[in-house]
Amino acid sequence: MVRDKRNQKRHDVNMPLRIDENTEKVIDEFVSKGNLTTGALVDFTGLSRPTVTKRLDRLHAAEFVEYVHEPTALWQLTEDPRSQ
Repeated sequence: MVRDKRNQKRHDVNMPLRIDENTEKVIDEFVSKGNLTTGALVDFTGLSRPTVTKRLDRLHAAEFVEYVHEPTALWQLTEDPRSQ
């Protein structure tokens, strides 16, 4: 059985999330467009897939995004970390 590793916590949630320029771009797209796939974030932000994936992993570890649908890699912003 293959397990979705994105649903496992990899980092201490108490670690502060570093919001750099690339993370800002990803968050801005969620705020303006709603739920997005990894591919859509790559297209809309102009960032590379590894960069987007790294930012999503960090946001997910801090519980600011949820992995909604595995087959399509759909993500949902649950809370804007900039509002904290």
